[in-house]
Amino acid sequence: MKYWKRFTLAALAVITCIITLYAYAVNHPTNALSHKACTSWDMVKRKAFQMSHADYSSKTGLNMASFQITPGTATEVPVLMYHYIQPKVNNHETGNKSIINLEDFEDNMKYLHDEGYNTITLEQLENYLNGLISLPKKSIVITFDDGYQNNYTLAYPVLKKYNFHASLFVIGSKIQDQPADFDPAKKTFISEPEMQAAADVFEFNSHTYNLHHKGFMRCGESVPVGLDTSLLNDDIKLMREKGIDTPYLAYPFGYTSTQMIYQLQQNGYRMAFSVRPGFVRPGDNPMKLPRLTVTTGTDLAKLLNPEADHSDALPVVDISQ
Repeated sequence: MKYWKRFTLAALAVITCIITLYAYAVNHPTNALSHKACTSWDMVKRKAFQMSHADYSSKTGLNMASFQITPGTATEVPVLMYHYIQPKVNNHETGNKSIINLEDFEDNMKYLHDEGYNTITLEQLENYLNGLISLPKKSIVITFDDGYQNNYTLAYPVLKKYNFHASLFVIGSKIQDQPADFDPAKKTFISEPEMQAAADVFEFNSHTYNLHHKGFMRCGESVPVGLDTSLLNDDIKLMREKGIDTPYLAYPFGYTSTQMIYQLQQNGYRMAFSVRPGFVRPGDNPMKLPRLTVTTGTDLAKLLNPEADHSDALPVVDISQ
């Protein structure tokens, strides 16, 4: 009897020690092992959150067992992601993946036009995702993040030239009351009058009002403050007061969480985009949709047709140096 008592006390001491060490590692993720402990604890919290919130959903409601795509229509839809447009002569950050030379962007749009692509709205994409409509085989979504002024001054005329539609995910706090004097060498943001003028090409959706910056610590890393869900309700309210009342959002830096998704859904958001590469298909999780990053030098043909054989393609020689 004494043996079992001593064994029980020793086991409890070991368990207490393990829990204490685990708790310390979770709150002080200073190395790889403690970081792993922290991320595993995040996983436990995520599962517990899902179990305690029966109304949380990561599905469209589409019955994939019986759903069939109409022959000859789109089996998947690419969503292109652009950020900053700049003439090549002004691009001094050639390694910056958020910048695309204007000349490359123009070539991209010409390629899409010549190949017969149809640009669709996010509402059409949502209906396609839910199996409510079919889309032409070469359907595509064009998106821009952040809301730079050059999206209007430089990208808008090119999109209009080809009769293309695009979505601009704007940061609400960055929207200007009046247009700035445009200088392609300076970083400026779109204004309300410019948004109104571009409404025949762009739809405007949310990139949050003021959560597009890092500063929230998670597992020893500085991550976007949007992951602090205590900030979300006020941010959504401010975005709507700014006039961006939309059910579509692009996550700042692509970061999200189960708790963030749930709170967005509770506020009426129905579809959100990450920066994870891939194509959108019917039945996909509407709050974790992938996009394809396009930047200077991106081979759009390969990006849109990753399984195609491009071995016969002629090399492109740039003689504009």
